[in-house]
Amino acid sequence: MLRIGLTGGIAAGKSAVATELGRLGAVVIDADLLARAVVEPGMPGFDEVVRTFGTDVLGPDGALDRPALGRLVFGDSAARETLNRIIHPRVRAEAARLIDDSPADAVVVEDIPLLVETHQAARFHLVLVVDAPDEVRIARMIERRGMDREDAEQRIAAQAPRDERRAAADAVLVNDGTLEALVAATQALWDIRILPFAANLVHGRPARTRPPAAPDHHGADVPAGLAGTHGLARRLASKLTAALPAGVAVEPGPGSDVVVAEVLVRPGPGEDLAAVSAAVAAAGFPRAEVPRGSDAGVHRSGTDTVIHRSADPALDVTVTVLPVGAGLLPEES
Repeated sequence: MLRIGLTGGIAAGKSAVATELGRLGAVVIDADLLARAVVEPGMPGFDEVVRTFGTDVLGPDGALDRPALGRLVFGDSAARETLNRIIHPRVRAEAARLIDDSPADAVVVEDIPLLVETHQAARFHLVLVVDAPDEVRIARMIERRGMDREDAEQRIAAQAPRDERRAAADAVLVNDGTLEALVAATQALWDIRILPFAANLVHGRPARTRPPAAPDHHGADVPAGLAGTHGLARRLASKLTAALPAGVAVEPGPGSDVVVAEVLVRPGPGEDLAAVSAAVAAAGFPRAEVPRGSDAGVHRSGTDTVIHRSADPALDVTVTVLPVGAGLLPEES
């Protein structure tokens, strides 16, 4: 199963991308819809919201008055955090149930507006960010949603800045043009990157071809199918840290770029090397067949070292799992 975290700022075009990915065959789990469902009347989340914020957030029908609640929290970061603590754990639990019910070979897309703000990026094979300049998004909110400029700016300010979202991105779809262009870019990403990535995971094999070097534009002009932003080794280390036992150290290696990176995995004493290797594979880095005697440009130390490569065809990534209890390699000392 390939798990994708989809996010983007308000009015960036994330919903259009989610719709297209669903049409192409992905299982799309919409966090906004789940967030509404977990606070419907009769649900425990509803009761907690009313206890916390009072009956002023209720409408005449007894359900939540969402615009009133939105006005309350978007202007107050403490109130927003309180609401998030009520809603987000319930949304994640329901999303986990839906994922468990999905086929083992599915592409599962979790549409999460606050993915970056809630620090969820590390649990996905791929984080896809839909991005647009702030002024473009403000204009869309004014023209399409009838907001005044102050309200639109407040909504943007309540979310993570664009730079923070892009720093978490494994792929970026820039939506500063037409809807047709965004849909075409989404289709290209699906064909070039997502489908091969998913197939590689199902078959337990690394990607067979290495990608071309990405242009150095910090993700802004990277074509569909290529990786999104710099800091690749840092992001991959975070994903592996989240997937591995606490006794395993993960270190970004040299050469981090938009599409090229190395990561070292050091199992601690008592760890099972085979189990660690299996967890690395499940995180998106199947074991590679490395010819005996070949250095392949990666670190090695002894016969127990295991080499993994990314299943993502847009990346040139090597993950080296060192022998249990291994210290620093000679070249690093």
